[in-house]
Amino acid sequence: MNSFAEKGYVIVKNAIRKSIINNLQSTIIENCGNSLKINNAKKKYEFFSNYTLNNRKSEFDFCKSIYESFLYKNLIDEILLEKKNFNVLTNILGNDLSFDCENSNLALNVPLKKTKKNYFFKNWHQEIWSGSSPSSVQLWTPIFQKNNIKGQIELIEESHKWGHVPHSNRKPITLPSKYKSKKLHLNYGDVIIFSTLLMHRSVETDNPRLALTEIVKNFKWKNDTYENNKNWKIFSYSEITKIERFLGNHYLSPFRILDIKTDFSGILKK
Repeated sequence: MNSFAEKGYVIVKNAIRKSIINNLQSTIIENCGNSLKINNAKKKYEFFSNYTLNNRKSEFDFCKSIYESFLYKNLIDEILLEKKNFNVLTNILGNDLSFDCENSNLALNVPLKKTKKNYFFKNWHQEIWSGSSPSSVQLWTPIFQKNNIKGQIELIEESHKWGHVPHSNRKPITLPSKYKSKKLHLNYGDVIIFSTLLMHRSVETDNPRLALTEIVKNFKWKNDTYENNKNWKIFSYSEITKIERFLGNHYLSPFRILDIKTDFSGILKK
């Protein structure tokens, strides 16, 4: 985790199984009204690309309905609980974890002719500008892309050390004269987990791209930010929290409600 503290991010290669990626893509295609099963990866992308470029919905509404389907199928939970992702998240945040399930946590990037009207195409920004806590992290991974050459995101390494950067009209008022930026070239299944203080922006694309952008926090940590106004789904408990949940009251006294002879074996495994 030295990379996260030093650079503000960690890239996790092959973090999501191919079967989950296929399920995500198939869910999107179903959500677009196609009931026919498409197995070929190239044809899947062609369908997504054509549908996106001819879509009359706003980018926000388009992504919202897809994200709701992901939630219904527990696909976000599956991604976050993938071994490599989970190890990084717990090393940074601990085991009491939840994710923001209120917003449409998908980002659609379309070719330049449409980016001026695209809510999801953003200039340099920090997630804390949108109310995220500096104690939370963001996970970003591509779900649909023609290739990994263009259209992902660009970040400024170590910019999390700048703290809260003053901004106006969704862009920084000023930036240091010298900084080191890095454009991502992630493959399907690769993930970047970064600080909500890290400065990043969208990169222009020649072809439609869809990515998951999920905020994760430790729900036990004190948090007085705007995040408290959102809905969160818990997907991991620490061992201490499991005990607290089993005991069921803040006095931690099970014998006041249970027979002292009750067999407790195995009950804390969940």
